[in-house]
Amino acid sequence: MKKVLVTGSGGFVGRHLVDLLKTDYEVIGTLFGEDLKDQENVSYHEGNIQDPKFLEDLINKYSPDFIVHLAARAISWDSDTEQIFNTNFLGTINLYKAVIANRNKNPDYNPKILYVSSAEIYGKTTAPDKINEHCPFFPVNFYAVSKVAGDRLSYQLSQSEKLNILIARPFNHTGPGQQKGFFVPDMASQIVEIENDPNGQSLKVGNLESIRDLSDVRDIVRAYKMLLEAETTPGEAVNVCSGKGQKMKDVLEKLLSFAKKEIKVEEDPERFYPVDIKLAVGDNSKLKSLTGWEPQIPLDQTLEDALDYWRDKP
Repeated sequence: MKKVLVTGSGGFVGRHLVDLLKTDYEVIGTLFGEDLKDQENVSYHEGNIQDPKFLEDLINKYSPDFIVHLAARAISWDSDTEQIFNTNFLGTINLYKAVIANRNKNPDYNPKILYVSSAEIYGKTTAPDKINEHCPFFPVNFYAVSKVAGDRLSYQLSQSEKLNILIARPFNHTGPGQQKGFFVPDMASQIVEIENDPNGQSLKVGNLESIRDLSDVRDIVRAYKMLLEAETTPGEAVNVCSGKGQKMKDVLEKLLSFAKKEIKVEEDPERFYPVDIKLAVGDNSKLKSLTGWEPQIPLDQTLEDALDYWRDKP
């Protein structure tokens, strides 16, 4: 059974990815404070990707055939710039150095690495209604800038060090397990609070006019697995997205239609971002060409599952 190292395996996307991979692979996951137990074909290892020795020891021990690099500080408007760059950029350097160190001892070692970048790197790009992999980067927050750095570092080392790195650029995705700080869980968690509140508070919202390419996290991790298994060229980038735009107002209306009571909506100035991208829809033709991937989970199911996650939360 081939081995896959998943950094950030205790996060929202990581948990879904591990669940998908464990039937076909031995999964080695890194944790950073999450309390998860080993299971069949899955072993977890607590550590910080800012610690080079942690990653070097892990890769030396297991020599994974594949690596999926998910670990990151992923809140777009996180203001702790030092931690953003220490994790998202320097942590990525540490991972690649660990692979190179292992290869220096074992010259044939060259795992396929899926670096999970972000569509946030495109920012205020050209052609926002159909963003392809060649669109220029105009990032609008520190998180996106850190991801541009990691994205381009991945390309550089695929060329200068001949690392077998594929760059995935996921657009917005959501589903059960996503925590607050993103649109769907922010809305779903509020709806559940209001359902349980006899006083009838209103739901607080920010800008509902923006249009986003929104997928189910379970479709996204299936794309990651297919990309790992596909024939790809080191250094190339692939958008992972539905290819369809969803206005946030329409997404909220769908969520509200699943609520157990009628809910009043109220604008909250604190929920508006300093810079808001009006439109960001991806072109997924390259992903489809490489893997045959198609989204399978309809938006209604994604939203209902997200609501049920918050209803079931203790």
